[in-house]
Amino acid sequence: MSVPGPHARRYAAGGLMALFGLAVVLEARTFGLGSLARVGPGLFPMIVGGALVLVGALIAVTPEAGSEHEEAGRPDWRGWACIVLGILAFVVLGEHLGLGPATFACVFVSALGDRQGNPRAALLLALAMTAVAGIVFTLALKFQMPFWRGW
Repeated sequence: MSVPGPHARRYAAGGLMALFGLAVVLEARTFGLGSLARVGPGLFPMIVGGALVLVGALIAVTPEAGSEHEEAGRPDWRGWACIVLGILAFVVLGEHLGLGPATFACVFVSALGDRQGNPRAALLLALAMTAVAGIVFTLALKFQMPFWRGW
């Protein structure tokens, strides 16, 4: 039995994502879209499903860049670990300290998984994303999770 090549895997991944997005679009149509002035419950899932279809198509047609660790057949355990730890940090800190510290920790820890990055770049990215999260979720959308929850 042969292992599928990188092109077959890319086509399968892109096709699966596009198929999933198409299913979301078809299901969202049953909820009612409304209008931009009076948004219905199906509008946001329709937009997300359309984005999934677009991303799936882009995955399928974009040539693979490949990197050293992928070519050697070894998974990037550092990247995996940092992303998982970043998500866990968001969950724990979001519950106890609020959206700001949780966003900062999630982005900072996850960015440390990039082998080409450095801690200074991770710090700047985390600060920028925390500011964006504060503006978008706290100020613009009035998100129910407080930006800072004191002890």
